[in-house]
Amino acid sequence: MDAVDTSIRRVGRVLIRNRAGEVFLLRGKDPGEPDRPAFWFTPGGKIDPGETAQEAAARELQEEVGISVDPAALGDVIGTEDVTYRFNGVSYRQTGVFFALSHENPQLHTDGLNALEAQTIDTGRWWSLAEILATEETIYPEHLGQMLK
Repeated sequence: MDAVDTSIRRVGRVLIRNRAGEVFLLRGKDPGEPDRPAFWFTPGGKIDPGETAQEAAARELQEEVGISVDPAALGDVIGTEDVTYRFNGVSYRQTGVFFALSHENPQLHTDGLNALEAQTIDTGRWWSLAEILATEETIYPEHLGQMLK
């Protein structure tokens, strides 16, 4: 039986887009279920105590893809999520907000990852809207295509 985190995990995430309109996603694997297929997701993460969603998103951008940005530069929330999921043997409920950022050169930045993130994230790449809508790979949030339209 999975453990259950009964708190709501609050996150701030960023849709990084380039001039071509593509979005940069990270690929992860669940270390608790090594046979589970990989999944793609937007940079971002948990809002720490005392942080705003913009501050968390900006911190995670630096840690995950090496982009340093003033939290205020992320602007207004462009989308939300409210999901339940299982990761590394724990079931979570997560609420999140998404911000947008134009950038041309994000890269996976392994020096900023914590131990669990380093076990999880292995690459990143640009995705077009058409690729997102057509793929059979798992992408989070599931409604990313609609957010990008």
